[in-house]
Amino acid sequence: MQVQDGARFDFIVVGGGTAGNIVACRLAENPNARILVVEAGIGSSKDNEEIRTPGLAMEIRGSQYDWAYKTTMVKRDDYERVEKPNTRGKALGGSSSLNYFSWVPGSKGTFNMWEEYGGKEWTWDPLVPYLRKSVTYHDDAGLYPPELKKIGAGGPIPIAHADLMPEMKGFRDLLVKAWKSTGEPITENIFDGEMRGLAHSVNTIYKGRRSGSFLAVADTPNITILPEVYSKRLIIDDADRTAKGVTVITGSGQELSFYATREVIVSQGVFETPKLLMLSGIGPAPELAKHNIPVIIDSRHVGQHLLDHPGVPFVLRLKDSFSMDNHVLRKGSLQNQVLAAYSKSHAGPMGSPFLEMIGFPRIDKYLEKSPEYRKAKAANGGLDPFCPYGQPHFELDFIPLFGSAFQWHFPHPNKGSYMTVMVDLVRPVSEGGEVTLNSADPLQQANINLNYFNNDLDIIAIREGIRFAYDVLKNGEGFKHIVEDEYPWDMPLDDDEAMKRTVLDRSQTSFHPCGTARLSKNIQQGVVDPSLKVHGVKNLRVIDASVIPVIPDCRIQNSVYMVAEKGADAIKSDHKDFYN
Repeated sequence: MQVQDGARFDFIVVGGGTAGNIVACRLAENPNARILVVEAGIGSSKDNEEIRTPGLAMEIRGSQYDWAYKTTMVKRDDYERVEKPNTRGKALGGSSSLNYFSWVPGSKGTFNMWEEYGGKEWTWDPLVPYLRKSVTYHDDAGLYPPELKKIGAGGPIPIAHADLMPEMKGFRDLLVKAWKSTGEPITENIFDGEMRGLAHSVNTIYKGRRSGSFLAVADTPNITILPEVYSKRLIIDDADRTAKGVTVITGSGQELSFYATREVIVSQGVFETPKLLMLSGIGPAPELAKHNIPVIIDSRHVGQHLLDHPGVPFVLRLKDSFSMDNHVLRKGSLQNQVLAAYSKSHAGPMGSPFLEMIGFPRIDKYLEKSPEYRKAKAANGGLDPFCPYGQPHFELDFIPLFGSAFQWHFPHPNKGSYMTVMVDLVRPVSEGGEVTLNSADPLQQANINLNYFNNDLDIIAIREGIRFAYDVLKNGEGFKHIVEDEYPWDMPLDDDEAMKRTVLDRSQTSFHPCGTARLSKNIQQGVVDPSLKVHGVKNLRVIDASVIPVIPDCRIQNSVYMVAEKGADAIKSDHKDFYN
């Protein structure tokens, strides 16, 4: 859609990602509101087969739809590692167009820790309606408890449990049996503030199609989407520090400016949002001075407190009939059948996330073996330093094929059957990382340091999480009989020092970054106030994953939608003449 330079809108949303599209959709509920969404990626996600086909999710990593950031993963005195690509969605829908689908709310205990930053309104009980508002839950076959319908009713994003592939029944049954034999529970309800046990996974997939936030803005006449433009800087009136609009750069290098009569909402995600704030003069004064950017607001927390879940994936070779590799990853008659079923009616494995079962264990008895852990626990008043309120220590993803997106360090095996396990540490204790500017050029990516493992306790925890996962799969009842080997080499489970090196070498992001413009009660504590307004600037909010002050103990997709819904309500309550 053509938008004239200098055009005026009521609201401008900078970034059509997971959160930005929900904000735009809610603001558009007043048909007289005119909303502009500017997006760096393509605007046609809804009609894009690569994005909409769940079975292709791992293939689009590193594609044109991926920001593919270069990222410092670990920066310690004894070890440093920089990697590329670190995936974030670069398309309408943002990372909801590229992610691996799981819909998990997180634990009550963790959300209640947000009170320190946002007050009571940012704790579990008041947030539950927002965690459920964006989605509509479907259980067409009636396989799950009817009360789960409460987890989403009436939102624009359809969700459902992963279709249980008949080919994977043996895998599922043995996994359940092995999990039970460890004494950890089985559950279907991870939606009421307690997450403990092995559950069937709910996903942003319905009837074989990915549900991204692009669905929230589809065919809405009062939303203008301007794709394939990069934000250059926010337009802020120096005299009274009021946000007026945004200047963007088109693919041909042309600069266009747009103006908001009411508010500008920055929703560019955890790496691009702090970059844009800093380029616009909002950020730590010493950092801005390095790049000769005039300071509008010396906001010291911009780009700080970058949180993420470090994880270690591993691969086991299974007996042939227990994996999906030949169905999905290798040319042949099986793959032909799978592709034909999908192209005919979006049925079969290509409509699956491949993650049908997801585990949330506590592994206290493993951790207690470590003297370093026992010391940290004693120093924490006898409370578990990771999960003091009963939260799970890990999210374990059991994927019945070789998952390239979680195994990019190793070659893709060209024969045999495999499973990939992702061991995500969901409550790391290391200090957060940071996002800083590489230059004042808006087209150059920011400098990203995830800063994993600056506290050795996180290494110890992942080491023990791997041991727990191996015990489930290689020693657990039933499943142990279908495990044939490890790939590409054996895990050094009996050697703590070798395990430390393995964790450092093989760890990777679980793709859940947040925190770089965090929620706060004042500018000394963070970047935005409890209504997500940027401290010190009028008519400017940040609404995306960067405001999250304490990382949820699971995939963060559901939390980002929640932030968007709560932020949209905050805007509406400030514009009562427009929204009643």
